[in-house]
Amino acid sequence: MRSLSIAHGPVKVLALLHAALAYDNGMARRPPMGWNSWCTDSLCNLAGHDPCNEHMVISTVDAMVAQGMPELGYNYVTLDDCWSAKERDASGNLQPEPRAFPNGIKYLADYVHARGLYLGLYTCVGMKTCKGDRPGSFGHYEQDAKTLAGWGVDLVKMDHCGYPPGNHTDKELYGNMSAALNATGRPMTFSLCSWGEASVWEWGAGVAQMYRIAMDHLPFFNLPSMAAGQGLGQGTIQVAEWMAVLQPSLWSRPFGWMDPDFLMTLWGGTMDFIASRTEYSLWAMWSAPLLIATDVRNLTAEKASILLNKEAIAINQDALAHAADRLRNDSATGEQLWARPLANGDRAVLLFHSCLPGGAPRTMNVSWAELGWEAGARAAVRDIWAHEDRGVFSGGYTAVDISCRDVAFLRISKAAAVANGTRHSVVPGK
Repeated sequence: MRSLSIAHGPVKVLALLHAALAYDNGMARRPPMGWNSWCTDSLCNLAGHDPCNEHMVISTVDAMVAQGMPELGYNYVTLDDCWSAKERDASGNLQPEPRAFPNGIKYLADYVHARGLYLGLYTCVGMKTCKGDRPGSFGHYEQDAKTLAGWGVDLVKMDHCGYPPGNHTDKELYGNMSAALNATGRPMTFSLCSWGEASVWEWGAGVAQMYRIAMDHLPFFNLPSMAAGQGLGQGTIQVAEWMAVLQPSLWSRPFGWMDPDFLMTLWGGTMDFIASRTEYSLWAMWSAPLLIATDVRNLTAEKASILLNKEAIAINQDALAHAADRLRNDSATGEQLWARPLANGDRAVLLFHSCLPGGAPRTMNVSWAELGWEAGARAAVRDIWAHEDRGVFSGGYTAVDISCRDVAFLRISKAAAVANGTRHSVVPGK
């Protein structure tokens, strides 16, 4: 057990240097939120081609606006490895797949912008993209940056496939693309997707506003299978274990966010309501980008209750930008405690019962001492998923009957702060 604190020694010094190198061009001061095309109308491209097209994007934008998602901060609409033709044009420029995007990308960008949203597109650091044999950007960084800027693109995701021959480093290649994007004069969010290679958490925020820290996350709660990249597996529980190793508070900063990959909220039969709500809670606690890779065009009541929870979003978008660390982990019982301080002095707490299905519900607790408060303090507890105040407690709080894979997601306020009305504000990020 340890109390909530900032790291000390050489690791802290490295983290402070990381913060000083934040890639600030005015975009993504807070964790980006939005939608990505990758898993919407396919099995996350496991079968090959992901059928993204102009209609998919327009219908998704219209649904997001109709459901009030932009007002909550969901303002990025991003096409993954699916939008481009398999050949560049006669001048060597990227071009969209003509049948899928008959009006071109500029038309799509204008449509998105007219509704107050941002458009994102995908490319690769190397010679080819990961799926579909499309052209990567190696050898064309400046040209592609100008093309994307000319279309009005607001986010560029650069994947790690088709790695070029020669003595290149990830830091060099992604840094070159970062410089090319900046040289266009158009502020764009740069999403660096190196799968966690080359200890990207130590330098990623110097060249990009968000950077992938592990292999692909797939829509499973427990999936220890290993793909290319760093990490402990591809399921939600494996992502959580890897984040605990990395200690997010050391590396996440304004304009520089650790990216554990998409949210798979209520995806098919593999991410049920409890698993999806737990996944969202963890991402919110880590100040991670909240990019949804599932269909938002027909939100069920269950999916809406997760994605549109203003109190959960407020934790993710909190101005202090102090990502949560795991303070306690009991591998025998599956009990985990994650916590982070918030800008108004509150604490966000996640009591996570990480066992797999079949185990009995558990009673779990957090003490105020673990949160860096005096042991005898009185504090009010708010349940973020239930939208209920649990009361004012001395010394700590106990949550009962937390089921396997489930969480108690809490906002805890000193009693004096509650009396002054300083809780529960939401300011969507840019």
